[in-house]
Amino acid sequence: MRQPITEMIMPSQNPLEKAQAAMKKVNERRTEIQQTAEETGDFSTLFTASEEIFKEELGLRKGLWVDLVDIYRQENLENTERLEGLENLENAFVEKLQDDTLGTFYFTYIRSFDELILEYLRLSFEFPEKSEAELLTLFRASVTDREIVVIFP
Repeated sequence: MRQPITEMIMPSQNPLEKAQAAMKKVNERRTEIQQTAEETGDFSTLFTASEEIFKEELGLRKGLWVDLVDIYRQENLENTERLEGLENLENAFVEKLQDDTLGTFYFTYIRSFDELILEYLRLSFEFPEKSEAELLTLFRASVTDREIVVIFP
């Protein structure tokens, strides 16, 4: 098994640069898996591969990205523009699921949340001594303070 990228990044980088480098590796793996799925016509592996990539490359537990999305939603209840954007993204997800085309669309969907994951990673590099619960508390404040936005391409 590969070491999480959090242990392989150069210490001279600032927390944001470390987080960006980690997400770059995640996206390289996503691209490889997407290409293989397109070549074989089997997109069923993308769903489990996505979680495996987060665990192997970032050391994140299964479903953490869902918790980040929930926090984003909770912290933006008063921001109709952001909530509408999130609803549009969720509607597109449901539509693709119903059309049975979600596999070809899945990594595009997941990439929409990369800004949330990037911010969580930045915080984890800035505060390596913090527990996940403490990082989620910091993330909650950061969602509004740093004006993090989920944008669907």
